[in-house]
Amino acid sequence: MTTVLFCALALAMWSLPLNYIPTLARFAKGGMEWAASNRDTMPEIPPWAQRAERAQRNHYENLPMLVVTLLVVQLSGAANPLINLAAIIMVSCRIFHAFAYIIGVPVLRSLGFVGAMLSLFVILWQLLV
Repeated sequence: MTTVLFCALALAMWSLPLNYIPTLARFAKGGMEWAASNRDTMPEIPPWAQRAERAQRNHYENLPMLVVTLLVVQLSGAANPLINLAAIIMVSCRIFHAFAYIIGVPVLRSLGFVGAMLSLFVILWQLLV
């Protein structure tokens, strides 16, 4: 598996923990009765779990753009050492972003987001030159 495909897969699989962190917080609050219900009402969750939901939403907003870019690199055969490094940094920054979001450190969260976007721009620049 190539580096860019591994990074695309890693971004997709990062969805799993982001899906279940808020759900586990609700399960802890609402118990098995809530978990086995139709979930017409949602138990109130602590602020860190609310931030986890926002991190999840941010991940899903950015996931198509990031994965499609990596797939274009793969399909075009444009991968090179700089693109591979930028892809690894992009994935690392996205994971860092989510952790920083959940623990509630806005400056670190923003650094993670900016790092991922800069990495994306490096990849796009390499694709277009």
